[in-house]
Amino acid sequence: MCGICGEFQFGDGAGRDEATVARLSALMARRGPDDAGRWHDGDRAWLAFRRLAILDLSPAGHQPMLTPDGRFALVFNGEVYNYRELRGELERAGVAFRSSGDTEVVLHALAHWGTAALDRFNGMFALGFYDRRERRLLLARDHAGIKPLYYLRGDGGVFFASQYDQIMHHPWAAGRPVSADGLGLYLRLGYIPAPYALLEGTHMLPAGAWLSVAADGRIEQATYTDFPVYRAPDLRGAAAYEAVSAAVSDAVRRQMVSDVPLGAFLSGGIDSPLVVAEMRAGSRPVRAYTIGAAGDGADESADAAAYARQLGVDHVLEQFTPDRALDWLDTVVGACSEPLADHSIFPTLLVSHLARRDMTVMLSGDGGDELFWGYAERFGSVLRAAADFREPYWQRSARWGAKRALNVGRGHANLRARDIGDWYRQKHTRIPASWLAAAFPDAPGWPDGFDLFRYDGWRADETAQWLRWNEFVGHLAMVLLKVDRASMANSLEVRVPLLDREVLAVALRVDWRSCLDLAGGLGKLPLRHALSRHVAAPTTAKRGFQIPMATWLRGPLREVFADTFAGRRELLGQPLDGGALERMLAEHVNGRADWSRALWTILSLALWHDRHFRPATAGDPAVAAVATSL
Repeated sequence: MCGICGEFQFGDGAGRDEATVARLSALMARRGPDDAGRWHDGDRAWLAFRRLAILDLSPAGHQPMLTPDGRFALVFNGEVYNYRELRGELERAGVAFRSSGDTEVVLHALAHWGTAALDRFNGMFALGFYDRRERRLLLARDHAGIKPLYYLRGDGGVFFASQYDQIMHHPWAAGRPVSADGLGLYLRLGYIPAPYALLEGTHMLPAGAWLSVAADGRIEQATYTDFPVYRAPDLRGAAAYEAVSAAVSDAVRRQMVSDVPLGAFLSGGIDSPLVVAEMRAGSRPVRAYTIGAAGDGADESADAAAYARQLGVDHVLEQFTPDRALDWLDTVVGACSEPLADHSIFPTLLVSHLARRDMTVMLSGDGGDELFWGYAERFGSVLRAAADFREPYWQRSARWGAKRALNVGRGHANLRARDIGDWYRQKHTRIPASWLAAAFPDAPGWPDGFDLFRYDGWRADETAQWLRWNEFVGHLAMVLLKVDRASMANSLEVRVPLLDREVLAVALRVDWRSCLDLAGGLGKLPLRHALSRHVAAPTTAKRGFQIPMATWLRGPLREVFADTFAGRRELLGQPLDGGALERMLAEHVNGRADWSRALWTILSLALWHDRHFRPATAGDPAVAAVATSL
């Protein structure tokens, strides 16, 4: 796990500013405290790297890494878990290796197979690969978007980086306006999904995609793998359970390769206990880490401790109190190089900080909910409502009006939506439309052509798979972004075995009815079955670790909110109605409504703006401050 950035200039190149290179590299110091490297191809291109050493701790793992003939250069963030198999293929093809890690395998695989190599990688990665002879830059990102990669196209070339603050502080970003699409998405979703980003002309590379840049400025982009909206299942019942169990076991074993200490996060649910159980099935001891919510009804620490006892693992538990969490507010804001309103980053930061005392690599259970229909209540409500959308809109609208006139219209708001996709989009919107219009009178709308939530079907099979696709490409992207920011702020690598490509391949074959028990309100049935082979798996829905943001905004964060918006009339160039915010806060504090999601979405944006959104100039001390303040 590392940090990467680089620049490729069109034409003959306009020169290289070493001070800028050093400054942009310093911003990602937390991603790689073990080593740093820079390389350049005259004034035409440069690559920079910060290393968190995981495999092959020797200097042979240093990056940027070049082929022996000097033609190809690579900066690579992540891990490729099947690198030993790929290395064998390349050796049989005549490639000689100088190191024992995965980076050199990625380098030679790209040199040997080109972009076809990407679909061979089973791992998590973001990379920049430069061909000196052809003067071509290749950027690529893993199949699930576990590792982030941003890029900026300027008049003179392309710059890429692991963190968005690096993009903002590049000279080519100076003076760029805020993207209406990016800001509009953040205000509604609480994050900015790929390919969008906050500034015009900047982007996040989508998951499973590559981008090639030629010296004349031509850009080609393609998807080498994607998550299908619908695929006919062929695994059901016991066969599905066995296939999933075997795939998860193999994935955990594959992802335990490490030359540094390795542990796991542990919750009271299904996914992370299954990962820990499979780790424990091997011969090595396991240490697991949990953050508890002292005195909170959603505290899972007792369940996690029970799992740890049953599995025989060393368990490290630390309680999470509101006072302590609020002390971490500035750290949370500092860790987010782009706007992010997922307040579960608080415990994720704390548990990463806790684990980093002993470990360099952690395994997590992220991805199980999205792949195996884990959000049972959410999915069940949509599947039950889907029948309403068989009717044309005019007919549904008329029926809703009649029910309302007869005072029996409660629970039928779905009848007013144009289609089920629009209804589901409204359910995911963090700031209600009325409040968004009041607080931001000129707020941008949803981007044209934004595909997330777009769906007008009603049949159960298609709807269930569309729901999973939505969570995988949408909600999971926010989760992975949160985990990357929280872990990298602590120089900690987090691996996600449930997103292993082989687990993904099996998941796509499983029928949703073998995963989701609508009557019982349970999801992830194959994972529950796999866990039951090791411990007594819970038979109730997971409570989930919930941050009491509603309470915080009625308590200590109330003052933070008031101070942040006192006299403020704009935010990121958008006019801001402070009176509307005051009314929303008052309604929340008085208990008349729970506006915690909306209030935190706006507050976190303002705090992020005040911390990060500053123009960068040569020698700007703010840049160095960001790199060293976490």
